[in-house]
Amino acid sequence: MKRLALGAGLLVAACSQGNGSGNGQNVLMTPVISASTATPAPSPAPSVATESGRLPPADGAQPRYIGRWAATKQLCESGAWRFYATHLKAAGEVSCSYHRVDQVPGGYDLHATCTAEAPAAPDLIKLRFAESAQAMLVDSRTLKSIGLIYCGPLMD
Repeated sequence: MKRLALGAGLLVAACSQGNGSGNGQNVLMTPVISASTATPAPSPAPSVATESGRLPPADGAQPRYIGRWAATKQLCESGAWRFYATHLKAAGEVSCSYHRVDQVPGGYDLHATCTAEAPAAPDLIKLRFAESAQAMLVDSRTLKSIGLIYCGPLMD
């Protein structure tokens, strides 16, 4: 939890993009999403909010994490992570497939198997959204702790 708090603080300092409109308490309560039955929803057309680096809406038609994410705006072009409904491809050699996706207060828990220059291993990837920093905080054994900004919808 300390790593998430530290990551959120660093993102606030680095990004300075808070819009001041949210209270940071978006609680999402919906049924569990099964990765085995989930089909990727078509990406919505980019809006002014998504083009300016803002978080995708919490009440969108698809899970909020789907899209391209990066540690900085500069990395959006060449180093973006790609989060799909059933898997992700991080920068470098890391990829994960989700077995189950739980929507929890503040984000999602992705029960996954990840490969990162080693044999596949189970992992729990915790995604939380920092409204004031306009960032998604990622915490897992494989991916470590990192804050990502939204780069836009998937292009592939």
